[in-house]
Amino acid sequence: MADADAMTKVAVTRASPEALLLVSAHRDAVGAGEALSAALGCALPSVNRWTGGAGVQLVSAGLDRWFVIGQGEAEPVLAERVEAAVADRGAVVDLTHAREIFGLSGDGARTVLSKGCTADLRSASFGPGGAIVTAIGKIGVTIVAQDGGRFDIHVPSSYADFFAEWLETASRATS
Repeated sequence: MADADAMTKVAVTRASPEALLLVSAHRDAVGAGEALSAALGCALPSVNRWTGGAGVQLVSAGLDRWFVIGQGEAEPVLAERVEAAVADRGAVVDLTHAREIFGLSGDGARTVLSKGCTADLRSASFGPGGAIVTAIGKIGVTIVAQDGGRFDIHVPSSYADFFAEWLETASRATS
């Protein structure tokens, strides 16, 4: 376990998402994006960004792909709403039970993430509203920059224990 000084610089939380869907437009990407945006009540995010609406985050996941993260809405209800919105223009994959979300906050959060990530995580380049699909320690992750210097890191569930150990080691070495 990291010493008390390091723990005050970096706080780590771990949770399963309430709902996490991946939407991939395969036909009429503009129409699929507009319909998804309307159904969720939030603007479509630009590349490497996220937006929010009532109880959801819509995260850019690459060209014509978005993560829909439900916050307080039951996964089956959200999935039905998203599937109806994109209809035959895209595919919806439920990743709710395939991902875990690590929250990382504190003065050393960027430093810890930069130890395993080659993306530019400086605040001038990656501030609140930013979102990237990248790798940390050879694990494919999505990093979502929140307000207040907090980061949500979406990790495949099968790598979550390893990632937790990696975070502990990287946090300890920060102090």
